[in-house]
Amino acid sequence: MSNLIENKILGFPIIQNQQDFVIAKFNIKQIFSFTKYTTRILNSFDDEGNPIYNEEIQREIEPSRVKKIADFLIEDPEATFPTNLVLHIPKEVIIAQKEHNNFVEIFLDKKVFEEVKKEKGDIYITIIDGQHRIKGIEVALERIEKEIETLSKTIRSSTSSSVDLTKKLNDRVQRLKDLENIELVVSFFIDKTIEYQAMIFSTINRTQKRVSQSLVYDLFGLTTNDSPHKTAIQVIISLNGHPNSPFFKRVKFYGGDYSLENSPPLSQATMAKSIVNLISENLRESERDRYRSRKELLKRSSGSNKFLPFRKYYAKDKDNIISDILFYWFNTVRNTFKDDNGNSLWDIGNSGKPTNIIQTTVGYESLLKILVEVLNEINTDIFSTLVFEPYLNKCKNLRLNDTIRYPFNNKGKKILYLDISLAIWEYNSNDVNDNRMKELKEITAP
Repeated sequence: MSNLIENKILGFPIIQNQQDFVIAKFNIKQIFSFTKYTTRILNSFDDEGNPIYNEEIQREIEPSRVKKIADFLIEDPEATFPTNLVLHIPKEVIIAQKEHNNFVEIFLDKKVFEEVKKEKGDIYITIIDGQHRIKGIEVALERIEKEIETLSKTIRSSTSSSVDLTKKLNDRVQRLKDLENIELVVSFFIDKTIEYQAMIFSTINRTQKRVSQSLVYDLFGLTTNDSPHKTAIQVIISLNGHPNSPFFKRVKFYGGDYSLENSPPLSQATMAKSIVNLISENLRESERDRYRSRKELLKRSSGSNKFLPFRKYYAKDKDNIISDILFYWFNTVRNTFKDDNGNSLWDIGNSGKPTNIIQTTVGYESLLKILVEVLNEINTDIFSTLVFEPYLNKCKNLRLNDTIRYPFNNKGKKILYLDISLAIWEYNSNDVNDNRMKELKEITAP
């Protein structure tokens, strides 16, 4: 059975200590159809879905190790690679995911396969661990292909037949086929931050040969100092691990059916990005903020007017307040929005699948946008549900489990935001800048 059918990867879901990944097997030819070694570090994506690379870091490999691997593959007919390659798939290239009969099907955007064919194309499925093996395999295939080309030319130009050359050519052709069909075990981590990928690399290599933390961060283009991205991860770990947290065991890439129109529960990378966006000016600026001290973020450029509520807490080394804000805001959300039986609409059932919009990624994003506006008019650094209840109590009558009014897409996201906004802050028809009612009518028009 093939684990790669057209643009679909078929694998087994694996859970270890509440962390999930997918295992599959592919032959070498298949692997090179969706990934290859690259020195560039893919950190994130911009709002248009284009890759953002760390321009300061080149993930280099050791040529001597690559040569040894290539020699091993070419010369040893019993060459094997029993250990897993570890790859990463960003959610931006996942069209859909389905789980059935203990298998997970991951449907990939066709650009994954198109770009890898280009000399300088974007490599979306990146290598966390195994870059030397991948490059060694690539070099081995190139060397054998060149040998085949040279032998073919020699035989064609020769005036007399050479049994030895023909036999050598046939041997090389067979060796190329054998190598292309070698099957490798692959572990896929899905939608993880670059910091999480570095942690995986460090964990894998620490059990075999001690790898310095500085080397790990160099390889992944990170700094060993504080950064907004590290703060975001620590906040998520804290919220995901606290039994009373609204995000307790909720922040992960779940199995089950998944499509762009029907998002699963919140992913770690999505939540991390949302937190960083409230610390840094934009995604590209957040890459520069990785290398700045916390205090430097107290300064803002003259043309900057974006409200960044988490920036001052990060700059003043008060990450706990960021956690508190998210903890108490979303706990207030959980306590406010309930169905007719008094069950919280925030809580997800045993199926793990969202049944209303606030359980989805787009719902989280709308609620976070409202939070930012609430924080813009609150003057306190001490947070509790009492701080947020006066705002959300005005929204109690909204029927957020109405999936017709609130579909799990960008339309539903906008309607949810506008409905909550208008419930909290009354529409002012005399304010020419208040376009909320107009926007809502346009979105909901039949």
